[in-house]
Amino acid sequence: MSYEKAFKNLGMEPKAYFKKFALPIILFGFVFSFLMYAILPSLFVGSAKAIPAIIPIVCIIFAFSYPMSILGAKAARIDNNMHYYITQMGSIATAETPRLDIMRIVSENKDYQELADETKKIYDLVVVWHLSLAESCRFISKRTPSIIFEDFLDRFSHALQSGEDVKTFLFAEQNVVMNEYESMYNGALYAVEVIKELFVSLVMSLIFMASFAIIMPVITGMNAELLMGIVVVVFLVTDLVMLMFTKSKIPKDPLWSRSNVLTDDKLKLYRSIPISIAGCIFVFILVTLYGEMDTSIAVAMVLTPLVYTGHIARKIEKSIKRKDENFPAFIRSLGSSAGARGGVIDEALKALRAHDFGPLTRDVNNLYKMLITRIDKIGSWSYFASNTGSNLIQRFCVMFVEATNLGGKPEIVSDIIATNFHRIVNLRKKRNQSAGSLVGVLYGLTAGIGFTMYISLGVVGLMQDMFTAVDMPPGMSMGMVLYTEVGNIDTLANMVMLIMVGHSLMSALLIRIVDGGHMLSSTIDFVIMVWISGVSAVFTMAGVASLLGIS
Repeated sequence: MSYEKAFKNLGMEPKAYFKKFALPIILFGFVFSFLMYAILPSLFVGSAKAIPAIIPIVCIIFAFSYPMSILGAKAARIDNNMHYYITQMGSIATAETPRLDIMRIVSENKDYQELADETKKIYDLVVVWHLSLAESCRFISKRTPSIIFEDFLDRFSHALQSGEDVKTFLFAEQNVVMNEYESMYNGALYAVEVIKELFVSLVMSLIFMASFAIIMPVITGMNAELLMGIVVVVFLVTDLVMLMFTKSKIPKDPLWSRSNVLTDDKLKLYRSIPISIAGCIFVFILVTLYGEMDTSIAVAMVLTPLVYTGHIARKIEKSIKRKDENFPAFIRSLGSSAGARGGVIDEALKALRAHDFGPLTRDVNNLYKMLITRIDKIGSWSYFASNTGSNLIQRFCVMFVEATNLGGKPEIVSDIIATNFHRIVNLRKKRNQSAGSLVGVLYGLTAGIGFTMYISLGVVGLMQDMFTAVDMPPGMSMGMVLYTEVGNIDTLANMVMLIMVGHSLMSALLIRIVDGGHMLSSTIDFVIMVWISGVSAVFTMAGVASLLGIS
């Protein structure tokens, strides 16, 4: 990627970008820095003087990196849709559809986002500006931010100029593009492993900083509550930054369907939310009335009813995964059976009702019942895809129905779809394995954070209790040795608990981002990690008291 492409995608000349965007941001950085020095001179003394000077540098970096970041985000969105794009083109080509009509049809699919816009540009260059399709593809290939799409357009333009049959070319491209998509997907999964190591290293550094913030006030007399407040903010912001960074690196391959149809599974999930919230409120009332309980355990108990919503979400996700695994066999069998019956889908579907497709069987039966009513064939397939709850099934069902309606051979269309579908399912299995290893790391990390922080807190609390009761010689005070009045230990414990709860939430969301599941299913991991934090607090504080022989 280059700045030339970046400015073309922004639709601005470099000079215009500098005048309208970059220059105002850079000037703002210098003016804001000057105002901070002028208005708050007493705040920035010593090494703190460098803080306002960093602001102009950050603004300059942002102004120069913004075009490339926009280009990279656009390229990622195109790459994440390339496997759907090439599958649809191959499916439509089986109907001997004219090549320009193929471009028009895929450009009308709004699910492709920027990829549809890029294809629409190609179509407009041919229809409006009367360029050849090969020239249009080559023109857009030099401007598209995606390397995968650029290479595809270059190959496509060469095939068109050499007179190669479009259908033959698109069939061959299925394997080429899917291989490139797999390479990108595997690269993203490798990035997850790197992020995992980076996250562990950052958290270990933050643990040290938090322990330092707890213990140092005893030696220096600084305000422990102020230091811990800074640690809370830094800890949670770091977790949030890692969360957003991971989200930017992971392929956008959601498990759940994005259809607006309110299915039974969605209703069940949405109804579980008020039940979980009501359970949290009920437990909170019981804990408040009881009153004699450690705060960390009380927090874990109050949050525990959220597990119900997570359980419902996990149960639905498990069903969706099983449906995804059975769909390639179903669509291939349907295409073969329909091909043997002269392309009649309804009769082929009737024959397949005797077969077992696991959790997909009930949806297949319902699809047949809808199709024999002869009311709305496309609507019936759309409703079938929505009811499965699977994003993959929804996207590929549209391709199958569209291609067969255009006159494509069902056996060939279904074979293309089933092959590519199966390859994506295999990639998802690797993704789930990566997410599974991440779960173990984050659980262990949560226990380590709880143990380290609470042992530091326990030592400080016990030192405070011990040295407060010590009688110092006349003319001396304990402050000459240690500072015993550093802050309220209960307040510090609550701040540590806030760190633990916030970190548990961010970690649970991180797991869901990696595995592509529904965010509501993260409540199970969240509650488990909060319980790990609570148990760590109780056992660590008790262990410290026992080791030091203090009741």
